Amino acid sequence: MYQTPPLEAEPIGISHAKYLQRTFGLASKRAWCYYTPFLCSFSLPPAREVFVKEVEGSLLLLLRRQNRRGTRIDLVVPPIPFSDESLDEILARIQSLNDGITARMLWVDESDAERLGKYGLHTKLKEAEYIYNPAKVTAAEGSGYRDLRKRVRRFRREFNPEFREMAADDLPGAEEVLRDWRRKQGRRHPFLLDWGYTKKALESFLAWPAEHMRSWCVTVNCQVVAFAMAGTMQQDLASFFVAKSDPDVRGLSEYLRCGVYEELAGYRHVNDAGDLGLPGLRQFKMKFRPVSKRPVYQASSEE
Repeated sequence: MYQTPPLEAEPIGISHAKYLQRTFGLASKRAWCYYTPFLCSFSLPPAREVFVKEVEGSLLLLLRRQNRRGTRIDLVVPPIPFSDESLDEILARIQSLNDGITARMLWVDESDAERLGKYGLHTKLKEAEYIYNPAKVTAAEGSGYRDLRKRVRRFRREFNPEFREMAADDLPGAEEVLRDWRRKQGRRHPFLLDWGYTKKALESFLAWPAEHMRSWCVTVNCQVVAFAMAGTMQQDLASFFVAKSDPDVRGLSEYLRCGVYEELAGYRHVNDAGDLGLPGLRQFKMKFRPVSKRPVYQASSEE
């Protein structure tokens, strides 16, 4: 059942993309969660919906979740910008919607985390995001990239793949890749939560202007075996948004990512999100030699 939007906010959509990207850029927001196609895809009504609203001169990204226990309003990220007065007012208004429960903030970057303690909010490290220099990954020079070069070379030799922009005709194949990935990875890691927003992003990939998101696929014998999405966050920064492939095909995921990094080589940095605390994913991401890691937190009234 759909309800009235909280605080008379607007459901997030592609029409908000330019405004959000500009606002994030002016505030120097570089955490992975500030990638607009992710925020739009993360909104999956009616169970989980993201709303956009300006209050007291601050941009709010509100999250409404509905389940059998009821409805709760939280903040996806802290207000942009926020002052002592505006945050107090915003938290009070959301608290009134939550029957006295203080809003949580799902993602908080380092600069905001340092400021939130005075409001009775406790921050907790959520993860560390991997930051890459795409030109270095594309060059893949030196002993640190030896295993990556070997895997990609072997995959090319064995499968003769093609990496290219994804088109409308590729959608059924990409959806099958996602279903297969969910069957395999869902059994191994039942807590993985990105299937929903990946599915939505895939279904809407043709609607996104290239200035915000581009999509690619890998084909073998004309069959889609992997796909990826990425795009601009700021002039010098891109987000590696989505990458899905058959985890049982050795070298396929490395080949896919190398292709995307080559496409993104004009950016100074790429934010490739975190590793979900999974040792295997951590080892995989280290193959591409991150130049830094960026901490991201969550905030709530509970310690």
